[in-house]
Amino acid sequence: MGVYHLMGLGRSAGAITGPVSYLAHRYQRWNADDRRFFARSGEVRQREANEKVGDIQALVLFTTKEVLAGEIPAFNFVDNPPGRITKGPQKQGGPMKDVLRRLLRREWPAIGGDRRQGAIFWCEVNRRDIRTTYERIIRVVAALAESGGQGKEMWANLTGGNNVINFALELTATLSGAVARLYYVQAENPDAEKCVRFTAENGYWVELPVMPLALGRLSRAIIGLLADRGPLSLGDLHSILKREYWDLSRGLTTQRVLREEYLAPMWRQGLIAEAPGGYVVGPQWELIRPYEEGWRRAQEAGLTIEQLAQREPWIEREKLSL
Repeated sequence: MGVYHLMGLGRSAGAITGPVSYLAHRYQRWNADDRRFFARSGEVRQREANEKVGDIQALVLFTTKEVLAGEIPAFNFVDNPPGRITKGPQKQGGPMKDVLRRLLRREWPAIGGDRRQGAIFWCEVNRRDIRTTYERIIRVVAALAESGGQGKEMWANLTGGNNVINFALELTATLSGAVARLYYVQAENPDAEKCVRFTAENGYWVELPVMPLALGRLSRAIIGLLADRGPLSLGDLHSILKREYWDLSRGLTTQRVLREEYLAPMWRQGLIAEAPGGYVVGPQWELIRPYEEGWRRAQEAGLTIEQLAQREPWIEREKLSL
């Protein structure tokens, strides 16, 4: 099982090909540091057999219809040697799909495993609308997370595209808990920004923490009760939980345990608040709720990413010969 890389795409082809070339370099070298770098990837049987893991199975690229249609061309670029910054000469950009196909056919085979084809999913989003962009990204993530027995391994690249796309990717990772890795690649200077291969080993790849919103079943039950029946006093909330959610509330021996171990942390996060009549749903949950509901709806759809591409006009699947 290979890795699905989710990436925002603007006008810089190097935001896509740069990290692919970096990963291919480490995948081919495969020294002790590289093995540790890829150690969380793949299946247990692959790691036990000392097989290479972390190969790229597919790229899922989120961008605008203008970029997809070639109406807004890719920037001119510098075809630099791996690991070095060069100033030129610059090569002509042109339609992004054409530029990426050409460059990826050169870089991808070195980290494609034994594949003769790689899949590219071109996803149209609105770079000025966070809600619809998030809803499309979360549907893709749900489709990949539910695929097969354990889902697909997903890494998200927060380099290309604009803030709306990258925030939606990060929010999806936070709410879903299904993205294994967040990363960013840094350009040292304006010359490095024009390069289409990685420009250095040190300081190029930046690992970012994935911090899922960890809401247990009891916390969700508390929020649900407050949303439906709040405000509720501490005593009423404890009584309802013990009576109606006995399987979740066995450890809630006293009201003090409920308040200190559950309600206080949720209050600090803004998930719940105190009102004159007791506890109510907090402002932070009101912000999270529509995005959380979008994740749940996407999960319930039960589609694979291939089925999603067949049904929706905003996502297109392409097979790229490697």
